[in-house]
Amino acid sequence: MTTTLRPVEPLQQNPDGTRSRRYQVCVNSRPVGAVHLGTHPVFGDAVARITSLRVEEPDRRRGRGTVAALAAEEVARGWGCRRIEATVPA
Repeated sequence: MTTTLRPVEPLQQNPDGTRSRRYQVCVNSRPVGAVHLGTHPVFGDAVARITSLRVEEPDRRRGRGTVAALAAEEVARGWGCRRIEATVPA
């Protein structure tokens, strides 16, 4: 199985100087979730943030979220980010 990120919107340049983009998480071209990646409002373009990551219930516990986070890390590296953060709500 191949897990990939597919952009669902153009790169957003926000008024505060940050940028962000939403992606669809796909397994063999079948949508299974979503990820929202952006740069940090305080630390700027050097730091990326995964602001949301969702995998649909039937596809959980198969490593889809892990691979999606790794793919988001590659995107952030392409943006020139040297660090990435993720927050997991309670």
